[in-house]
Amino acid sequence: MKEYALVLEGGGAKGAYQIGAMKALMENGFKFNTVIGTSIGAINAAFIAQGDIDKVEELWKTLSFKELMDINNELVENVMTNQVTIEDLKEIRNTINRTIKDKGIDLKLMRDIMSKYIDEDKVRNSKIRYGLVTFCITDFKPQKLFIEDIPKGKLIDYLLATSNLPGFQRAIIDEKSFLDGGVFDNCSVEMLYDAGYRDILALRLFRKNHIRNYNSLIKNKDLKLKMIVPSMDLPNILNFETKTLNSLLKYGYVDAIKQIKKLDGTQYVFNKIDDEEIEEYKEKFTPMVCLDITEETGVKFKPGDNIIDVTLTKTFTKLNNMVAEQKTSNFKKQLINFVEYVAQKEKVSMNKIYNFKNFVKEVKIKAEKRKKLKGIDKAIYLIINVL
Repeated sequence: MKEYALVLEGGGAKGAYQIGAMKALMENGFKFNTVIGTSIGAINAAFIAQGDIDKVEELWKTLSFKELMDINNELVENVMTNQVTIEDLKEIRNTINRTIKDKGIDLKLMRDIMSKYIDEDKVRNSKIRYGLVTFCITDFKPQKLFIEDIPKGKLIDYLLATSNLPGFQRAIIDEKSFLDGGVFDNCSVEMLYDAGYRDILALRLFRKNHIRNYNSLIKNKDLKLKMIVPSMDLPNILNFETKTLNSLLKYGYVDAIKQIKKLDGTQYVFNKIDDEEIEEYKEKFTPMVCLDITEETGVKFKPGDNIIDVTLTKTFTKLNNMVAEQKTSNFKKQLINFVEYVAQKEKVSMNKIYNFKNFVKEVKIKAEKRKKLKGIDKAIYLIINVL
């Protein structure tokens, strides 16, 4: 297999997804001669360059607000679940006052973690070339730096610079102030291309954010760009809840496997679904069932209409377009979207690779317990109960 230059997009706590995805890439034989990143992508990239993917995975598993920012983990969880108490409000006020007094969130804890786990000598001596993107506020210009451009002993300083989000104390290097590299180029395919790399793999954290100068880059016929893009929107960049980070690690792995092996599924991951299996599901939709489903959607039958045909075309298409991101008239894709929709409602785990038939059974069992549904939810749950 050819070697790729790897670029890791920035995205704060979303970065846990990248490490899960990296495990999948490595297990499937992908090799990298260079790795660069912006913000959390640059931090993950440093671990990859020094050959410590298992170490950074363990670090992500145990990270928390307390470790990174000295903020009470329970307080943050209460805020996220809308269970804030009077005592929480007092602590929030004290935290805000402390942050204002300190001119931003203190970087000491982040520096301590990086200094403990990142070995600058390993990064410099690695066979995998390393680079990062940051933005110098003092000079008001970006800095796209490979490891040989970073002064010795300054790697941790530059990692703090590339990941310096607004609200943090400013990162200072040689009396110059820096800001998160994402303000300029959050996924720098351009940096790699300008450096002469043509086989590039981008490990994304945002589904809809544009890559800088993307339209110009892809016009270059010699650029061979692959991307692993999250199949769903990942949690907030500041959601460093330990449970969420562990879930992202697992999801990154299965989601990357889906894309590498071209498995089925939109947000969930299924082993290849046999067309005959889909036909078996289609045959379960009788006229009586179809009448019940269509009644909830506002789709009207005309005299002489085939009830099943109208339901599996007009009704299903209308339902799909109401609950799924991508419009489709394909029955298989619609069925997957409906099953996934109910699975998410019923909080079925996304962090494994499923056999579709078993997945449907699991979702159906949960769906049968749901009562007092109306409208599109009732229609889609009726569809699941038929399967």
